[in-house]
Amino acid sequence: MVRLTIDLIAKSRNHFKKKRGLSFPDYLKTLTHLHFFSKSIEAINNNITHIENLSNLQRLSKLYLGGNMIAVVEGLETLCELKELHLESQRLAPGGKLLFDPMTLLSLAESLCVLNINNNNIDDICDLTVLKELQKFSAADNRLHNVEELEDVFSHWPQLLDMDLGGNPVCKKPKCRDRLITVCKSLEVLNGREIKELNRQFLINWKASKEAKKEKNNKHLIGGPLSSYPLTNDFWRGSGSTPGHVCSHANVQRWKPHQPLRAQK
Repeated sequence: MVRLTIDLIAKSRNHFKKKRGLSFPDYLKTLTHLHFFSKSIEAINNNITHIENLSNLQRLSKLYLGGNMIAVVEGLETLCELKELHLESQRLAPGGKLLFDPMTLLSLAESLCVLNINNNNIDDICDLTVLKELQKFSAADNRLHNVEELEDVFSHWPQLLDMDLGGNPVCKKPKCRDRLITVCKSLEVLNGREIKELNRQFLINWKASKEAKKEKNNKHLIGGPLSSYPLTNDFWRGSGSTPGHVCSHANVQRWKPHQPLRAQK
């Protein structure tokens, strides 16, 4: 069985012959792509539990780690040129979900354009808000359910062109697609379906009209009369029929505690 290892990289003529004069550690620092087609590879060490030992690959632009056992995305702080990160279908412990280290996300904020986190039991992506350069985002078959949270995150991704959220509970909520289209103004494809510009403009205009109507109604309620009668401090000073009427204490017959409750002669 052929396994993809560092030794196999060193023996590959497709790579190392172009870098003669460099030591192998120095060559690894310049590595951006790996080409191992037609090598009969049967295993690529897909039991990775921690992302580590990548600090020398500072020019790495694409990283594929799908199908491993990674629980926390970390250890990528030095990969400032990473454009694509693929982490789909991690084999997690029962009830577990894929998590992201904040320092790693900050280090990728200016470079990452493609992120694939399909099928990882994820129910919240608020931490990903910092990835403002994302153009393609795949988070299908997770547990995302809150439309408002998604709207907030996507409003921080002005470059987003292609997004896949298929298989999440949120997709079954009314008007979910319409709401996401209005907040992602550069989005061209959502869940595999192209977004027509005419449809986008209709939804944006409809949302603006709805918000304007709501604001107008709120102003009317705030500016309208609060009561049909003027406020007064005399609401319990008498029993007259006219609002604000004050009765004289001389006209009020008090009930004495020991007096029988019967009509007096």
